[in-house]
Amino acid sequence: MNKKSTQTLELAPDTNLPPAEGRANKREGTRSQIALYYVLGFLILILLALILSFAYRLTINDLRDTLLALSGILSGPLGFIIGYYFKSYSDRE
Repeated sequence: MNKKSTQTLELAPDTNLPPAEGRANKREGTRSQIALYYVLGFLILILLALILSFAYRLTINDLRDTLLALSGILSGPLGFIIGYYFKSYSDRE
């Protein structure tokens, strides 16, 4: 009466990957989207600062101070994000 149970590996619903690999790919996709949104947001803020400086006819010193403040606050995390993704791509090759 001792029946051996067989284990089966369930596949993710919309892929041919096992569930753990599907979740890992989904997490990586989410990280990539967050990084992309951060980089685009950074560039949009820089562009917005340039447009507003020309609209309000700010001096070059005011524009420089604005850009220094924006880049000082946002470039640290931006460098971390870029470094993380370039490192992960070099690990794959």
